[in-house]
This record gives sequence, C-alpha cells and structure tokens, in this order.
Amino acid sequence: LYTSRLITMFAINIVNLFAAVYLYKLGYDLSFIALFYAVFYVLRIPFAVIAAKFIAYFGPKHGILMANLLRIPSLAAFALVPIAGDHALWAIAAFGLFQQLSAAAYDIAYTTDFSKVKHAERAGREIGTMQVIEKIARVASPIIGGIVASLWSPQATIILAAILFMFSALPLFASVEPTTTKVKLRVSGFPWRLGLPSIISQSVVGVDYVVSGMVWTLFITVFLFAGLHENIYIALGGLASLGVAVSMVAAWVFGRLVDRHKGDVLLTLGIIGNTITHLFRPFTATTTGVMGVSVANETATSAYSLAFTRVLFDIADSSGFRITYLMFAEIMLAFGAALACGLMYVAMALLGDKNGMIGVFIFTAFYELIMLVCRRAAR
Repeated sequence: LYTSRLITMFAINIVNLFAAVYLYKLGYDLSFIALFYAVFYVLRIPFAVIAAKFIAYFGPKHGILMANLLRIPSLAAFALVPIAGDHALWAIAAFGLFQQLSAAAYDIAYTTDFSKVKHAERAGREIGTMQVIEKIARVASPIIGGIVASLWSPQATIILAAILFMFSALPLFASVEPTTTKVKLRVSGFPWRLGLPSIISQSVVGVDYVVSGMVWTLFITVFLFAGLHENIYIALGGLASLGVAVSMVAAWVFGRLVDRHKGDVLLTLGIIGNTITHLFRPFTATTTGVMGVSVANETATSAYSLAFTRVLFDIADSSGFRITYLMFAEIMLAFGAALACGLMYVAMALLGDKNGMIGVFIFTAFYELIMLVCRRAAR
C-alpha cells in the first residue's frame, strides 16, 4: 500500500499543481476555470456513490486499479486541449469527467484499504508514515513536473503521469483484498449521531484543498509571478516542494503525538495555524512571503489532517458501515471543493478577479473553524 501510494501521489501531483495554470496559459479566464471545477466537483458527488458500490462488491484494491486506469483517458483528453480547436471544450469536459470519477474511486478505495489494514494501537504513527511517503512524492513531483513542463511542454508531464498510473496499482495485488467482497452497499441503520460531525468537517478538507491548491496557485501566477511566463512551472514546483519538504519532519512527529492521545491539541493548533495562514495570503507580495505561506500552510495542514484522519479511521472501524461512512465523507469533500470553486466564481464576478480571490481566502480562514467540532473525538 505504501509503494502504490507513493507512485500514485507522484503521478497525481505531477499534473494537478499545473492543471489550472495550464488552462489559464491557454487563454481560459479565471471565471471559466472556477466554474469548470465547480461543475465537475458537483459531479463527483454521484460518482462517489457509484465508486462505493463498486468497491463494496469488488474490493478496495480493484477500486484503486479502476481509479488509476480512469486517469489515463482523463490525461489523454487534457493533452488534446491545445490542439483540439473547436472541440477543446469537449476535451476539457472529458478531462474533468474522468478525473473526478477517478478521484472519487481512489479516495474511497484507498481510505477503505488503509483503515482496514492499519494497526489500532499505532495508527497515528502509520498515518504519519503514510503522510511522509505522500510528502516525498509531493516534494519530487512538482520539481520534476515543473522542469519537464518548462523544458519540453506541459503535455510531456501528462504522458509521464499516465505511464505512472498504469503501474501504480500493481504492488497492491501481492496480497488479497482486505475486505469482504461481493456485498451490497448498506445505508439503512447508519449511525448518524456517531458519524455526522466528522462527515460535515470533511467539507473543510475540500474547501482547504481547493483554496490552498488551485486558488492560491492561480493567485500567485496571475498577480505575483506574472513576468515569469513559461518559467512559472519551475517556480510553482519549487515553492510547492519547499513547503512540503519542511513539513515532512512535522508529519513524523505529529503521528507520535496522535498515538499519545494529543490529537485534540494537534487538531486545534493545525486549524488555528491554517486560519492565520489564509488571512495572511492577501498580504503576500514577495517570493519570500510566498515561501513562508507555503511552509506555514503545509505544516498546519499536516497537523490537522493527521489528527482528523485518525478520527475518520476510528469511526470507520467502529461504525460497522466502513465503506458507507467513507462514501459520505467523500461526498462532503466534493461538496466543500465545489463550494470553494463556486464562491470563487461569484466573488470574482462581484468584486473583480483579485479582490474576489482575496474574499475566498478570508472565507476559508473562518470556514476552517468548523472542524473544531471534532476536537473531542481526536483525543
């Protein structure tokens, strides 16, 4: 599972960091990009139900394999955008459709697999180890992706990612499926009182993912690094890698704190830290400031996500509805992501591009506080 996660995250981050910037460089305006992502995050909600049913019947490892294979037509469609002419919108639509179906399947399958095989007594340490592995991929992939995109073309990074997706699920099949297969997805009798606070909090993860990723990347591309032209890919890759690298040590330490029942403190500090970071984004005007924001965001996100992931896995274990619960969590993540994109579109229409994005940063800073409802469960 660790090996598969490393390869998959490497492939995802090679493309994801640059996708919105790539569309912008092709001439699509910020409002189009925000609306495009909003629509396809909404579509991810029914896709999560389809994916959960598939995983319940065939098992999470087959779900990961399906998700990785779905990434290939998504990447192929994305590569065709600059040469599709009048059909470019169809290529963008195919990219978004397959990407969101793949993402929904992968998220549910991966969390189902990991929550089932983790050790109950050292789950925090294992989640921390997985975060370190993810961060290794996220350190290397933006740099490599940025260099490849700048020296050759963004399409070259897409081809590289497609090759990696083809092989990333293979290490999983060295062992059998960890869950019972050929079962139907159950919803009747779901323990809403146990699961609802964390399910709602998952929308914060969706909002933060979009704002710290797509919105922030577009903001610094358009308003801070506009003069870099094609070198923007290397600059974005380097900045992303720096923030992730600094937070790697933090993730290792945070995992041990969770196992020592300090998850509530970690969650609170991470949320407060990220709230402050979002409030500082509008005032960032230099490369040094961008580096500081990247480091602060990655460290704070590691703190709250590690504690919150332990909450998700504990509830998945105790609920008796593992796949159903993780499906609802994925639905709320997609809702949060769609909310952030929709808000970006509306705010830019009312306030202009720059002020609209600043408004999204301020909204996110306070929206993150919702996750504090899980503070007690994180102990």
